[in-house]
Amino acid sequence: MRTDKLVSAEILGSLSPLDKLDATVLQQLAEETWFETLLTGETIARHGSNEPWTYYLASGEVLMEAPGREDEVVSANSERAKLPLNYTKPCQWTIRTNDSVVIFRLSDVVVREALGNALAPDRIDDDVPLDEAALTVQLMADIERDAKANKLNIPSLPDIALQVQAAIKRDVSDVSEVARIVMADPPLAGRLIQVANSPMYRGKAPITTCQMAISRMGLKVTRDLVVGCSLQQMFDSESSLLKHFMRKVWQRSTHVAALCAVISRHGRGVDEDRAMLAGLIHNIGALPIISYAEKYPELVEDEEMLSKIVDRLSGEVGVQVLRRWDFELDLIGVVRGACDWYRDAGPRPDYCDVVLLAQLYGFIDTPQMENHPAIDEVPAFSKFSLGRLGPKMTLRVLETAQADIEEIEKMLQG
Repeated sequence: MRTDKLVSAEILGSLSPLDKLDATVLQQLAEETWFETLLTGETIARHGSNEPWTYYLASGEVLMEAPGREDEVVSANSERAKLPLNYTKPCQWTIRTNDSVVIFRLSDVVVREALGNALAPDRIDDDVPLDEAALTVQLMADIERDAKANKLNIPSLPDIALQVQAAIKRDVSDVSEVARIVMADPPLAGRLIQVANSPMYRGKAPITTCQMAISRMGLKVTRDLVVGCSLQQMFDSESSLLKHFMRKVWQRSTHVAALCAVISRHGRGVDEDRAMLAGLIHNIGALPIISYAEKYPELVEDEEMLSKIVDRLSGEVGVQVLRRWDFELDLIGVVRGACDWYRDAGPRPDYCDVVLLAQLYGFIDTPQMENHPAIDEVPAFSKFSLGRLGPKMTLRVLETAQADIEEIEKMLQG
């Protein structure tokens, strides 16, 4: 039933692709667009229908059903509701109200005229790829739906990492027990020995056994290193295009991790190994995002667009990944704040501060440098002894540690 209330230009301008219209056109549309109320169980559109209306959800929930697909519930406050309910024609869903809802409709003819040469929101030719905004909204809707249903497609940590985590969490494990678990994976045991002999932990005598390595580094350090080294095998895909992209994400993470290890030496209260793990997992949300992106060929073939979507969604998704993996709050905080450049959680540095600086140092002499703040502009910079040296001297300090950075990267990449 049509109400006597008009839809405001502000509401219209918040929706895709109407956000491409200027204020004058939006106001003209607003003056002839009315809210409608529907009762529970009413049908808005049917699968295969081709009616000349574009529907938007303003309040309540609708159920989307289609042959061969899982049902989808769309809420008015979700990212999916920023798109038309019947995004393509013929309509790909049967859309019914889940409760009493408010919608509004726009004539396809009016929308086309308003958009001019732009693609109408309900008409997407098979040969024309969806734009970045639409793909982002659809991908976010997929992730949001599964997250609410506790069905988010999150990969499991490798079994060795889980066993080591569990053993150390029991607080009754000893070095020999953890060594026994690690030695079940000879390549991993070899990497721990390599780490124990690296500049980070090198002692007077060389380490030759896994148990000696764990004794030198300690159980908590071993736990963090086992988790970090295990992550590499997760950055893989059967798709050759996504395999290449995932390798680049992992390489970027190892570079940030190596920078974190070096930067942590100049901050009180932060451990080098913990900082390295923080760098490795700061972008862990990329894993499930890339998994979901496989359903969209446009994303798989457009690395730049996929990178932008990963950057946009990684923090929120990464928090859910680490919660599922039962990680500590300090590392969950790293993922949540990894792109919050002006974050300031207090005068003492934490692992998120380390990751923020490591990323900014990593952007130097790259195109990304232009899109991010200067290093000495962020609060994290002044919390480290490096901050007292100034940006130029800080770069020299890191340049002198380049050999360490390269060795840590090599160690993490296997």
